[in-house]
Amino acid sequence: LFCVVAADETIFHWVQVTDKLSADKEATIHRVHFYINGLVRHLECIRDALSKLDFSSFHLDNPFDQVILAMESELSRVLGYVINERDPKFDAVYIASTFLHKKLRLTLPHRVASLASRWLALKSSDWYEQNIPDILPEPADPNVTSKFNTDDDLDFFVAASLEVAPHNSPFDLEIQTYISLPASTEDNTDDNPELFWIQNAGKFPLLSRVALDILAIPAGSSAPERVFSIGSAATMGKGNRLAGHNLERKILSLRNTEYLSDLDD
Repeated sequence: LFCVVAADETIFHWVQVTDKLSADKEATIHRVHFYINGLVRHLECIRDALSKLDFSSFHLDNPFDQVILAMESELSRVLGYVINERDPKFDAVYIASTFLHKKLRLTLPHRVASLASRWLALKSSDWYEQNIPDILPEPADPNVTSKFNTDDDLDFFVAASLEVAPHNSPFDLEIQTYISLPASTEDNTDDNPELFWIQNAGKFPLLSRVALDILAIPAGSSAPERVFSIGSAATMGKGNRLAGHNLERKILSLRNTEYLSDLDD
C-alpha cells in the first residue's frame, strides 16, 4: 500500500512539473529548479521512509536497499545537473533564472543565491563587457589560479566559494538593490519575470540585459539548441548567448581534431 501511494504521489508531482514547464509563449526556465527541487525532495522522503522500514522481526534485510541505492544513483544521474552545484554537469542557468524571479528567488538557500548572483556577474561581463578578470574573485590559494578556466562553470563555482573581499561593481550594486526588493509588489509582474525586467530596465540596465537573455532560453533546451534559439521580443531579436559563447570556443579548440581536420590553423 505504501508503494502504491508513493508512486501515485510521485506521478502527481511529475505531472505538475511537466505542466508548469510546457508553456509556449512565456518564460518557464525560472520554474525548473523550483519544481525539480520539489520533486527531488519528495523522492528523498520516499527513500528515507523506505530506509526506516524494519524487517528484523522477519530475520530479513531491508528488501528496499537496492531500490534506495538505485534512487540515489538515478537522482544524481538524471537531475543532478539542475539541483546539485557540485555535479560535474551542473547547469547554473537554472538557479540563475530562479534567482531572477522575485518570489522564487526566496526559495534558494543563501549559498545557492550567492552562487547565482556571481554567475550572473560572470556572464554579464563575458557576454557584454569582455572584461572577465575584473569580475572574477581572486582565489585565496595561489594553486587555484593555475587550474582556473573561465570556460568551465564548475571552476567558477570553486572560486566563488572562497573567501573574497567585497567587490561593488555597478552590476553588484544592481544585484544588491534587486535583492532588497520585496518579494511581492503591486506592479502585476509577480508571475512574469520577463515583464518585470522589461519594466525595470531603467532601474537595472545591466542586470535586466542579462536577465532577459537568460529568461528567453527554452526550459527544456540542450546546449546546442540554445545556440540557435531565438530570443524573445524583449531581447531585441538577439539569440541568447548562454551556450553559444562557450560552445563556440570548444568548437574552435577542436579545429585540429578528426572532426574538423580540413580547417586551417
